[in-house]
Amino acid sequence: MKKKILFLLCAAASLCFAEFENPLQKAMETINASKTLYNLKVVDEPFPVPDRSKLINVQVYREKTPKGYVIKNFEPSGEAKKLFEKAESYFSARQLEKARDAYTLALQQDPKLYSAITYIGQTYGIEKNWDRAELWYKKAIDANYIDFMAHWFLADVYLAKGQKEKALEEISIAKVLNRNNPRLESKRKEIFDANGLEIKNWTFNPQFRISRDSVTGNVNMVSDSIWMYYAFIQAAWMYEPEYKAKAKKSLMPETMYLECLMGFLPYMDNKKIKDSVEAIKRFDKALDAKKSSEFILYEMILPDYPATALTLTKKQIEYLKDYLIWINRK
Repeated sequence: MKKKILFLLCAAASLCFAEFENPLQKAMETINASKTLYNLKVVDEPFPVPDRSKLINVQVYREKTPKGYVIKNFEPSGEAKKLFEKAESYFSARQLEKARDAYTLALQQDPKLYSAITYIGQTYGIEKNWDRAELWYKKAIDANYIDFMAHWFLADVYLAKGQKEKALEEISIAKVLNRNNPRLESKRKEIFDANGLEIKNWTFNPQFRISRDSVTGNVNMVSDSIWMYYAFIQAAWMYEPEYKAKAKKSLMPETMYLECLMGFLPYMDNKKIKDSVEAIKRFDKALDAKKSSEFILYEMILPDYPATALTLTKKQIEYLKDYLIWINRK
């Protein structure tokens, strides 16, 4: 039965992609010829969105090296640490002027303590001194572009000043830099709503699960009917030697994800299915606009690996910011 089902799926994939070579057909042929037994169970019950509440980025900074960026934590020491702790104490007590002075002195002791720049801006923000707050948040961003808090709080300033388009730009950058932060997400919804954009927090959530029996070595898949092609390609990448060798050569899994997404192509021309499956509808939109790379990175990689954003160039982060705004336009 297994061989018959796989043969039929493989034949269907071949018909769907007769005009060009496609990864779906290749994956199905590989699995069909495999010594590993692949079992598929089709179900109707939806799979819940994974809990990513612990996958939240913290404030860090980075240094450029010949091999890319090195991410570093803020770890003041000596006099800088004493002054920073004093500033934090003043801040907690809402003694904002004293906090500013202490943050400034800490920064003089440790010029790489960029978070202090953001916190100085925050003291002005609390006082509703929007111009001074804006100035300091921009300083923080110039010093450390990946400071999501500086972008977030700058968005707050712009919103308070009635500059909702600028607020949209900054909150979207903050969202890219800290994909799963719930408080940031709440602010994103507020600013997106002010700009007439879609506010729902859609999550790419594959409707299948794959596991391997440790005793028999069989691969067991549970999937709904729409996601089963995607699941087969994913399984090939996980368990077939040819695919595993290819995965080891790639620094980013974009190729794997793009091939998996090709499992949606048989449904792209079915308006009823496309309209009812958000993942297909969004991917089709991104594909038409040649934004599949942005779709893969923002929707598929960053939710599970949010720290990846901290290693991207400013240009790449801005591409994702533009994608996030574009994909949510009504």
